[in-house]
Amino acid sequence: MIFQITEEMQRKIQNWDSCNPVDVTGAKFSYTFIPTGLGLVIQVKCDICKRTLDLTADFLI
Repeated sequence: MIFQITEEMQRKIQNWDSCNPVDVTGAKFSYTFIPTGLGLVIQVKCDICKRTLDLTADFLI
C-alpha cells in the first residue's frame, strides 16, 4: 500500500498551518494513515500547537 499526500491535500495543509517551526530541520507535522474497510483515514498533527487536521472526509476512496 502506498501512502501519499496529494497536491490538493498539501494545499489544505498549507491553508490550515499557522505555526512556525521551532527546530533547525523545519519539521512540525506528523502524518497518520490508517487503512479501513471504508477507505483511508488521513490525519495531520502539528507537533507545535497539537492541533489535528482530518483529511479523511475529503479523500475517502
